[in-house]
Amino acid sequence: MGTIDINQLRNEIKIDEESLNEKKAVLRYLESRGHQGSVKIKHGASEILEGGVIELDKIKVQESSKQTLLDKVTVIIKRFGDQEFSVAHLDILLQQQEVKDKSGKFFTRSRISTALSKLVNDGVIICTLQGKGNLPFRYKLNEKKV
Repeated sequence: MGTIDINQLRNEIKIDEESLNEKKAVLRYLESRGHQGSVKIKHGASEILEGGVIELDKIKVQESSKQTLLDKVTVIIKRFGDQEFSVAHLDILLQQQEVKDKSGKFFTRSRISTALSKLVNDGVIICTLQGKGNLPFRYKLNEKKV
């Protein structure tokens, strides 16, 4: 008869639950956009929804014709609370809310990244992880500024 390490089993269950939550979040998002069958995506669920905590479908962007991208990003990140986020999270939310520039195109990730850099410089958010290669930069709301 073999032995089972209970702590290891708990950790494996936690990892499986997080993975399932990520998949459920992606499915909710795709279904909310009217997708059916196969969908080609640029990024994996683990990159976009790491940890499965941020519920993208519950975050709404307040619309105003005079709001800049920086204003819209600021509204979104304040709703994240103490959760970490990346450019990919904001990209999905802005596309989900159909937030576009004056020419009617979605904002590029580089423009979103530039807005985040400005918010880091202003002390509104802090960079919790400097990304390299496939690992994205991670940010968090600066609790001292809220």
